[in-house]
Amino acid sequence: MNVTVPLCPPHTASRDPFQSTCTVCGVRLLDGISIEQLVGRVEALTMEPVQPTGRIRGTWTEILEEGDGQMWASWVRPARNFAGYEHIDTTNPDPTGEELSGLLLAELAGFPAPATASEIGTAWSRPKESASRRKPSRWDRFKKWSRANAEREFLTIAAPLMCMWATALFVVLGWDGVKGVASAVASIFS
Repeated sequence: MNVTVPLCPPHTASRDPFQSTCTVCGVRLLDGISIEQLVGRVEALTMEPVQPTGRIRGTWTEILEEGDGQMWASWVRPARNFAGYEHIDTTNPDPTGEELSGLLLAELAGFPAPATASEIGTAWSRPKESASRRKPSRWDRFKKWSRANAEREFLTIAAPLMCMWATALFVVLGWDGVKGVASAVASIFS
């Protein structure tokens, strides 16, 4: 095992969450432990030599493992489980910490790994089965009449039309003409 002994074995993390170094020796910490301690946890469980690459994404650090005569790169981070770390593989050459956490969450939930990560702005379409569950058109809703549909249609169509006609009537007839029409309508109902 290639474990270097740190200057202060019980590292002391800062109370400032944005300062990720030990307050005593200045070693970079990932959730309170150093990268060397994390590598030691991985080596203790896998019984294989592991080397950190130095690439860090949030609390994730990249490691290289040798197996079957080949080197395998993967990402690990400290955790409070039996192993003491969480491990994820990805085909993305430059993932973010959020992507790695999302992949781990999907793996733990049992979802299949995505084949390729889609970029922003790529075209996509809805599956065919969702076409039957589309919102019905206004005409389809009109064919199935109900009191709620009638009220909704009145509010969305008739009320704006009545306001436009009232405005046009006021512009054409003026205030005196509107009063005359109102008195004529009132005399019909009285």
